[in-house]
Amino acid sequence: MIKTLLGHQWKAFWRSRDAGKSMAIQLVIGFFTIYMLVSAIGLGFFLQLLLRKAYPGQDIIKIFYGFILYYFLFDVMIRFLMQDLPTLTIQPYLIQNIQRKQLIRFLNVRSLFTVLNLLPLLLFTPFIVMSIGTAHGYIVAAAFMAGILSLTVFNHFLVLYVKRKSIISSWWLVMFFVVMAVVIASDYYRIFSLSRISSVLFSFLQEHIWVCILLAGMAALAYFNNYSFLLKNLYLEDIVGKGRRKEGADYTFLNRFGTIGVLAGLDIKLILRNKRPRSIGILTIVFLFYGFIFYKEQYIKEGWWGALMAGGIFLTGLFVSNYGQFLFAWQSAHFDGLMASNLSVKTYIKSKFALFTAVCTIVLLLTSLYGLLSWKLLLIQLAGYLYNVGVHTVIAVFFATHSYKGIDIGKGSAFNYQGMSAEKWIYAMIVFLVPMIIYWPFALFINSWAGILALGIMGLLSFLLQDWWVDVLTKEFFKRKYKILSGFRER
Repeated sequence: MIKTLLGHQWKAFWRSRDAGKSMAIQLVIGFFTIYMLVSAIGLGFFLQLLLRKAYPGQDIIKIFYGFILYYFLFDVMIRFLMQDLPTLTIQPYLIQNIQRKQLIRFLNVRSLFTVLNLLPLLLFTPFIVMSIGTAHGYIVAAAFMAGILSLTVFNHFLVLYVKRKSIISSWWLVMFFVVMAVVIASDYYRIFSLSRISSVLFSFLQEHIWVCILLAGMAALAYFNNYSFLLKNLYLEDIVGKGRRKEGADYTFLNRFGTIGVLAGLDIKLILRNKRPRSIGILTIVFLFYGFIFYKEQYIKEGWWGALMAGGIFLTGLFVSNYGQFLFAWQSAHFDGLMASNLSVKTYIKSKFALFTAVCTIVLLLTSLYGLLSWKLLLIQLAGYLYNVGVHTVIAVFFATHSYKGIDIGKGSAFNYQGMSAEKWIYAMIVFLVPMIIYWPFALFINSWAGILALGIMGLLSFLLQDWWVDVLTKEFFKRKYKILSGFRER
């Protein structure tokens, strides 16, 4: 049965009207996948040498044990961003003489064939065989391989389960990131040491190889939990229906802002309900923790305010960058309906500014916790926030009026280049260069704080002129309105 279902999907791929385009994309993705796998194998063979150079005189096997759980924590986050839910047009098969259990097994088994499941095996196997196998015997090495494989399968089905549950209720998404944040923050502030836990766990596995059976049990539990969920929610329309009932409620608090609030609410629903824009929201949340990378104690002590300012702009403006590059294209499937309705284009553009300002403000409030590291970071983030809501938003909407490519918001964002064009790269360069152009003259001739102040003032002035910018951008939109509509109709 699995062979038959695979055959159907193979035929569906080749008979698709976009088969040629899909094939070209798959070849590009395949090239990068092979490069990634070869790099993982190479790193695996040189891992022993790299650990000896990085930790001279120490037991590299113990060091390796301490890194394993860090890898799988990182693996969970990467999977949440990149791992798509396995799809199958399942409804036609439900009326056939096929057991539902067979369809579910097919979905689960097929989902295992992903490069993310190969990476840990290729990365860890050479070290386990050459170092652990040589030092402690190949039975222990085999137990370690079983443990690594079990943790990989556990992560795989855990992420699939959480993503499926988050479709039904957004609270699962919130709780997932809360748990990730608590674990990362606890390790960062040394409430507990994940490295220590990892080292103790795998040292115990080294002495008691039966522990790999417990890890295999965790993987089996994750599989059967996922299997049980699919068995109860096999009808895809039921899953979507539950999600709609959960997330389809009106955001009544936005109604007080009139049409602009209603349109902003529609954008929020679009983000929560669809794969590609939802991944933008997830990415925005994940990158809030990048402050721990940007705001290093060394940079603060040595006064690297320019580098810290770049971090402030990045954190407060990431949503504008990612969502803004496809600003109108997110609604390309029903853009004709929007333009044919009794809706003012000026109001429509104002709603985009309102959405950007609201999200940037929330991000500013959340990242203000970095002020605990230094109060000066609050001023840097405020300057970055003013630049993003005042200048960056204008750039995003301007480039949206020059974008004619629609996108399918139902597809995942991993390795998805639909809607990308030369304008997107120009947009990225301008967003990167404009703050530098504002900052550096003041920083060079006065000091860094003068550059930060200039950036904040420029953003504030542009924000105060937002109504004027809306008028300018509305005229730009009408110049290319029919090109945009024509481009969005192409599939």
